[in-house]
Amino acid sequence: MIRIALLPGDGVGDEVLAGPTRLLRRLAEQGLVQVSGPWPVGARGAASTGSVLPPETLAACDDADALLLGAVGEDPRVPADVCPRPEAALHRLRERYDLRISVREIPVDEHSDLTVVRNLIGGSYGAAGDRQESRDGGEAFDVLRLTPQRVAEVVHTACDVLAQRGGGRLVSVDKANLYATGRLWRQTAEEVTRARGVPVEHRYVDRAAFELGSGAEVPAVLVTEGLLGDILSDLAAGRAGSPALCGSASIHPGEPAQGRCVGLFEPAHGSAPRRAGRDQVNPLGGFLALVALLQHFDVTRELGARLRTATHAVLRQGPWTYDLAPVDCAPASTSTVADAVLAAYEALEEDAAGGSRPAAAASRPADRPVMDEPAAWVPADLLESWSADVLAAVGVRPDHARDTARVLAYADLSGIDSHGSARLPAYVQALRSGVIATGGEPTVRSDGGAVALVDGQGLLGHPVSRTALAEAVARARQHGVGWVNVRNSSHHGASGAYAFEAAEQGLVALVATNTGPVVAPTGAVRPHLGTNPLALGMPVAGEDPLVFDMATSAVAAGKFEIALRTGRPVPLGWGLDAAGRPTTDPADVFPGRGALLPLGSDRERSSHKGYGLALLVEVLTGVLASGPTGPGVGNLTFRDGGGPPGTSHLMVVLDPARLGDPAELGSGAHRLLAGLRALDPVEEGVPVRTPGQRAAAERVRRRAAGIPLDAETHRALRALGDSVGLPLGAPVRG
Repeated sequence: MIRIALLPGDGVGDEVLAGPTRLLRRLAEQGLVQVSGPWPVGARGAASTGSVLPPETLAACDDADALLLGAVGEDPRVPADVCPRPEAALHRLRERYDLRISVREIPVDEHSDLTVVRNLIGGSYGAAGDRQESRDGGEAFDVLRLTPQRVAEVVHTACDVLAQRGGGRLVSVDKANLYATGRLWRQTAEEVTRARGVPVEHRYVDRAAFELGSGAEVPAVLVTEGLLGDILSDLAAGRAGSPALCGSASIHPGEPAQGRCVGLFEPAHGSAPRRAGRDQVNPLGGFLALVALLQHFDVTRELGARLRTATHAVLRQGPWTYDLAPVDCAPASTSTVADAVLAAYEALEEDAAGGSRPAAAASRPADRPVMDEPAAWVPADLLESWSADVLAAVGVRPDHARDTARVLAYADLSGIDSHGSARLPAYVQALRSGVIATGGEPTVRSDGGAVALVDGQGLLGHPVSRTALAEAVARARQHGVGWVNVRNSSHHGASGAYAFEAAEQGLVALVATNTGPVVAPTGAVRPHLGTNPLALGMPVAGEDPLVFDMATSAVAAGKFEIALRTGRPVPLGWGLDAAGRPTTDPADVFPGRGALLPLGSDRERSSHKGYGLALLVEVLTGVLASGPTGPGVGNLTFRDGGGPPGTSHLMVVLDPARLGDPAELGSGAHRLLAGLRALDPVEEGVPVRTPGQRAAAERVRRRAAGIPLDAETHRALRALGDSVGLPLGAPVRG
């Protein structure tokens, strides 16, 4: 049985390890591991004992097979003069146990994990005598020393990791075209891999960095010298979306050098002192570090694989902390994300045992999946054309079907899974029941030059809104501004799709729509207004348009649909149950059981502003279009039966050429966004993002990899296709 010593450390270390510690305590109760600690280390150790590595901590580490560390570094609870160099504890642990090889695994995207193997001792991380600087500061030099033996053991470790992963590409990175150490590295890597029978690809470090940064396919394992690996692994974590998405292992090959310890495992991020104590940081790095620890030992490898699956499920499906949460989604707390990982692990554990769900999940219907893997990745073009064919098969005019499929495809590609093809079955049901009309054409009922009113004739909201957008664009070209209200329509999908389309034409657009009553105004128990989203689109020089698409509720209603499909709780502050009590169970809210909360969630967080924005949208859409408002608006998802939805929209389009040179305005927008992204972040390595930035990156990834469909959505779409004689085509992966 392996022994594990817990070293929470400094800053956010104890918060990041809280979830993994709970799991380890449970495994210890099951007799699967032994756990000791928490033991003080780093700044907290110095503050309590006068040493960054107190004797009792050192004794516990000697007696452990592995160490699980939170972080060492600056801590807001410890004055800097008490402990000026807390990281010395980490260096001493590495030296004491000769932890000379680093193995870092980064979940780069939904389909690819990258493991970076590098040396921690020797090379760039040489002895103190290899780093010199003159007393006057006029000169400094560092000596990088490598030996074939040191390189060989790193490459052997990389080959072992590749075998544990079941194969894949191995890439060795060096700078052989410039440095002698690079040539030694390449020669030794070639000799080791040839002897092991493992194919290897060689890359210069600049090419490897370009491939990681440009979105190219990542190898399974990348092996390189210490400093190069440190930089490349951080670059890979940046591509993944957060420095928290990296579990790091410092290991000793062979028998222990001191005591029992053969490895130190930690999240790769630092102590993040400005986030400490706020329950804000991403704990997934702590779980990934525990994954690496458990998978390092044969006796716990299966437990590590299970935790890895659970952690990756939460990474894909949420909840997400501030560094990963979409702009329209309230970030979850550290503890909420940790709870989700543990719930996913417990569900997998129950599945493996063939038993019942744990008590925490007992209230969920038995057929609701928990943290399912995506069942398939379907090519975006195939999914769009298939969606259009399905709609045409149930009587929708082909051009209207294509309009609808185009808007759904925008959402699918942009990562707005709540408004993409997952909506198709509900639309088809409404079409078949006659709630949404299939015949007719949107018509302009009132034309006042720059202003118009469009009657949607009860049709699908997507072709109606695209008609209204075309009217607004034409009026903006002629008058400078086009203002088009719409009535008698239905759900029109992601409002940002229309703002994006206008911005691609060099125009500025504001899009709004009311929806069925699902949001309780501030202070109310029952819903009375819709999520009433607003979207803004503007062209930006040199990049995709700026698109800001937000619900005026705490989150979009579709987030509850996703939570129900995937069987996960929702963060506190998203909704109320039927009695007006805050809840984390989406089934208490959806469909039509409780109420969503306005943006802000409660009075203390200014929910009256979200309520006011929802009311503003209701006035600009329903009131101005003389359409239904509040409870008079139908909702295809939250309310069964009833008549046509009677949804109202607004399309406002501005031609910026009437205000100045469009090229200069686009450049001005680019400078503004670039300035925001260049701001110093609260947490190092987690950059400031701008609206639409994540969606733009997602479009690049999904065009290449396909659209991920969770098991329930994939099942529903396949059943829908079968019902109209149009089977969903073969997925990229499933």
